[in-house]
Amino acid sequence: MLVKISTDRTRSANFLMLMFAIVLIIGGLASEFFQAPLSQNTALSRYQLLIKPEQIDQIESIQLDNRLGEFKINKDKSNQWTLTSPRNLPSNTTTVANILNNLKEIKIRQILPKDTINISNFSLDSPLMKIKITYFGGKENVLNIGLVNPIDNSTYVTFSNKEAIYHVDALKTSMEGLSLSNFIEPRVFTQELSSIDNLKIYRGKIPSTNLRLSVKSEGDRWLDQSGNTLEPKDVEDYLKEILNLKSALILDKRTEKLDDALERYFARPSYTAEIMNKDGEKVFYEVSYLINSLPDIKMEKRQTFIVKASNRPHPYVIEKQHLNMFSKSQRSFKKLSIKKLFY
Repeated sequence: MLVKISTDRTRSANFLMLMFAIVLIIGGLASEFFQAPLSQNTALSRYQLLIKPEQIDQIESIQLDNRLGEFKINKDKSNQWTLTSPRNLPSNTTTVANILNNLKEIKIRQILPKDTINISNFSLDSPLMKIKITYFGGKENVLNIGLVNPIDNSTYVTFSNKEAIYHVDALKTSMEGLSLSNFIEPRVFTQELSSIDNLKIYRGKIPSTNLRLSVKSEGDRWLDQSGNTLEPKDVEDYLKEILNLKSALILDKRTEKLDDALERYFARPSYTAEIMNKDGEKVFYEVSYLINSLPDIKMEKRQTFIVKASNRPHPYVIEKQHLNMFSKSQRSFKKLSIKKLFY
């Protein structure tokens, strides 16, 4: 009798295990069958974004009002951004990229009524920031941003004339502390190393000048004018030095006297640099001698020089220790043979 009871319990346990396995299989098949397709999930995620990706590509200008002032940047047909207010200067590429990334990644958590109580509670009656977006074609949107909730890292915004308040993720990069210095691009050269096809530096003014240096990209090699292979690390270190050249003074506010002085300096420049990118676009840079003085500007005698770029509206004043980077010769980058390394 004891053996029979034990056998019955074993059969019952096996039956329950079998039923449990069947339920798991059916549940797994049902889950796979009813799961939303990936494309549908991707499409639905677009509705969580306040501004769609295709709208970001169509932005022509952005005006940002924060506690430090009002700043406006404009994009031209070649996709280059320029600061147009409060000054007309080249805009910092990093700052522009951060603003655009912030706009394209605003995700909606919740939609709330746009009533007086909510507007006051979320500080939208006196917003922390205001961003006016203008698209190619003339359409405009205004984004008002309230205070950030540090507990869940979120904020509340109103967008254009929509009768709603959006509870959204806080902006990934803070913009309320951006000042004029953040919007100005201090770099003289606008290229990236990977985009450069060739660099030429001439002594004097083109065309009445002598070629001093020529480096050309070919795959993972750098060649001189005669097609000889150059030491790649030396060339790339030099190009990085050139591309990181920055100015502490941009001559955007000029008088007639200052323009006359600049014209005299650039009538006979010390060097002319030519950079062509992989799309065939060329930018020319004229480099002056060390200057004695400039009208209406206080500076020490022969401690600075000026660089004028063909793709920038204003010249840059550079400290004299950087002038020698333009005097590099072809010999500086010659690749050493194996034999010369041991003798």
